[in-house]
Amino acid sequence: MMKIAIVGAGAIGGLIAARLAASSLADVSVLARGQTLAALRRAGLHLEMDGKAIDVPVKSSDNACDIGPQDLVVIAVKGPSLSELAPTLTPMIGAHTVILPTMNGVPWWFCQVGGTFAPFSLESVDPDGHIAQHLPVAQTFGCVVHIGASCPQPGWIRHAMGKELIIGEALGGSSPRLDAIAQLLSRADLDIKQSANVRQDIWFKLWGNLTMNPVSALT
Repeated sequence: MMKIAIVGAGAIGGLIAARLAASSLADVSVLARGQTLAALRRAGLHLEMDGKAIDVPVKSSDNACDIGPQDLVVIAVKGPSLSELAPTLTPMIGAHTVILPTMNGVPWWFCQVGGTFAPFSLESVDPDGHIAQHLPVAQTFGCVVHIGASCPQPGWIRHAMGKELIIGEALGGSSPRLDAIAQLLSRADLDIKQSANVRQDIWFKLWGNLTMNPVSALT
């Protein structure tokens, strides 16, 4: 059974954790803190989705050492917190661990691979290459999230629309590990699309953010 850790149990991380735990296809742990951690320890995750409500117990901790090396680490936190968080995830990342950041925005590895230019680090995203030092690009998937969900209170996830994750190797192409993780997430009732060029999919979503977010802000 695959060992999977979810870092952050907000709307997206909580939904993915709950779907995986409910499927009984993986050994799921959640790295959380504060009120969210207290809620998970008290009552597990509560998910409202597809007209149903489920309560799912999950293992949880605020210390990656308690969780240990994983097959897959899903990072579901806000981008600005990742620089400080990345070094603390090291105990969960072994030589064969896959890192899947389900985060909006330009990922730290975006300009390190796949371009026609010399690889470089985006200082605005990863100052001094701090994130890349702890989250190796060779072990990283890219991901585009097309899921609408909210977290009205700690440990309580309410799905609104969409279940799609576009995932692909950050370095591009296909791989057996990509196939295996895509299959597992699909069996957990998520709509998974594999991409041979996930950088393109990430950029396409950013174009949508660029055009629509100002209108949302104004209205």
